[in-house]
Amino acid sequence: MLSMVLHELATNAAKYGALANGSGRIMVEWELLAGNRLRLTWKESGGPPPQPAERKGFGSLLIEQAFAAQVGGSASLEYTADGVVCTLECQHL
Repeated sequence: MLSMVLHELATNAAKYGALANGSGRIMVEWELLAGNRLRLTWKESGGPPPQPAERKGFGSLLIEQAFAAQVGGSASLEYTADGVVCTLECQHL
């Protein structure tokens, strides 16, 4: 499931986000939290200003609902002035 979420984020970054203009960047950070949990953060910068979709498509639903349901974690998407930020948390295996 994590690979599907990362693929969706990368595809959207290439089409609409940080990778769409040749000068944007993506930073992926991870950390282990208390209780054997993992937090992964995807941050885009330098691309066109992000525009939240007017309706939730397959990618948003995959990230925000399917990931959480599949792995028992949580996922959030933020559209900041710098770019899209996606934060995923789940139990570390």
